[in-house]
Amino acid sequence: MNKFQLILSLLFCQFLLAQNDSVIVSKSKIGLISADKLNVVYRGIQNPISIAVPNARSFTVSGLGVKEENGKYYIVPGQGNEMVVKLEIILDDDSKVVEEHFFRIKNLKKHIARINNKNCQNCIVLMKKEELKDAEISFYLEDFLYDFLNLKVTSFDLYIHKKKKFHIEGSKITDEVYKELLNLKKGKKILIYNIEFKLLSELNILIHPIDLIQIQISN
Repeated sequence: MNKFQLILSLLFCQFLLAQNDSVIVSKSKIGLISADKLNVVYRGIQNPISIAVPNARSFTVSGLGVKEENGKYYIVPGQGNEMVVKLEIILDDDSKVVEEHFFRIKNLKKHIARINNKNCQNCIVLMKKEELKDAEISFYLEDFLYDFLNLKVTSFDLYIHKKKKFHIEGSKITDEVYKELLNLKKGKKILIYNIEFKLLSELNILIHPIDLIQIQISN
């Protein structure tokens, strides 16, 4: 073997050894980090995320606001409109792949209280007296893409304008209160407020105040 061939052989061996310790910044992702809905996370919520990296020996996850609890991953966004989650993957050949996954950050909108799934912000719900029988109080988040918020109404107050106030345990209008409502004339107004609830989910969630429901009898 001449000197030139020997030098080429040594350089090739060094290249192979360097490959085992290489860090590859991946443009075509092999790992998947999913917030399940359009890569959107919400400020004020511990957003659960799913991570899958096929055919990898191991991986680590990092990023501002990224948390790991009991093997599950969450994102708690901070300021700004976008955040990045870094994924460092060790492949079977001991090479390392580094990926960046981007998420849009949205603010939670105000919870809107509803009666029989009716209501909007700053409006009056027209209802027939018959619709108030066993009517259920609930609420929803406008423009919210997930279904992991599990909140249950536990009590509320009902006020008949210039007449009576009732405190109701549970989420539905009781038979006793409904009998009072049957005596109301058309146009009479009812307020539902002081809505209490409990969080059935284990997630840490910032709950905004729930507005009252304004109802007007239509018959």
